[in-house]
Amino acid sequence: MKKVTSLATLTLALTALLFCGLPMTTSAEELQPTTMTWVAGGVGGGWYAQAGGLARLITEKEPKIILKVVPGGGVVNPVRISQGKDGLAWGVTFVDKMALEGMEPVYKTPNPNVRALGGIFGISYIHIMAAADQKITTMAELADMVKAGKAVNVAMPMKGTSDLPLVKQILAFYGISFEAIEKAGGKIQQAVYADMISLYKDRHVDYVFTHLALPAAAITEMAMSRKSTLLATSPECIDTLSKQLGTIDTASGKAVIKGGTYEGNPDDIPAVPTAAELLVSKDVPEIVAYTILKIIGDNIQEVYKINNKNETFDPKTGWSLVAVPLHPGAIRYYKEKGYMK
Repeated sequence: MKKVTSLATLTLALTALLFCGLPMTTSAEELQPTTMTWVAGGVGGGWYAQAGGLARLITEKEPKIILKVVPGGGVVNPVRISQGKDGLAWGVTFVDKMALEGMEPVYKTPNPNVRALGGIFGISYIHIMAAADQKITTMAELADMVKAGKAVNVAMPMKGTSDLPLVKQILAFYGISFEAIEKAGGKIQQAVYADMISLYKDRHVDYVFTHLALPAAAITEMAMSRKSTLLATSPECIDTLSKQLGTIDTASGKAVIKGGTYEGNPDDIPAVPTAAELLVSKDVPEIVAYTILKIIGDNIQEVYKINNKNETFDPKTGWSLVAVPLHPGAIRYYKEKGYMK
């Protein structure tokens, strides 16, 4: 009777482990049936679709791995991963670094259990849009206006987004802040991007800060509504933020919004670029992390066809373009391929 009870208890325990956020394996080398959640972005958004396509590919290539995509967001994803609530997640390098180290004001405590499989899975840019009648072309000129006491009306990302801390870091590099803008008589309107378009079109603001992939529909619409220009960010600012937060530097050649991307902007505009990376919990077994990355890396042309944001991921360099430590399973894959010493 005791043996029957023990077997029943063991069966229940193993079943519970199988269907929680993280997988169960019994061997470092033998892949066991695994179900994990992949925390992405909002339902119907770009990250959600991108994760869904990759999750289907992974299960097709390895039926033992089942990945369920769930909603999330840039700020919460690394925390959920570190806490073991999910196995995989999309992350943004500068946010993930802040989460890992517990950098204020976004994070009050470190999140030490967040790891990476690789990057880059999409690039976004800080677009600084200005009405042409403001007659400036650089972020430095905007900062000088504020310092000189001129009132400027600006639309900024919402509080709680991953975009806002980065924008504030850019302002700080140029020696200004929200408080400085308001002290000079300016107004700051924090809004979602759809509302920013209306604010700009209706001339309630003359400057807009957004964090979007190219080409950004919101920027295109604003540029069509008023004569506009994108303000250039200095190489010094771009590289300083790269060192501090893990954004992409000027040496990469990617820190420009190409001329012609938007109406009225024929020249390349230096801008702060951010990279998306694929996160994984430290507690995911090595064989599982290895297998997922191997499927992605060994089927790279299929990966590119799933979503154009995946086209920035190169298995040969993916190990070097992350902001948090690599998972042992990722290290195994990159070394096995000879990409990483």
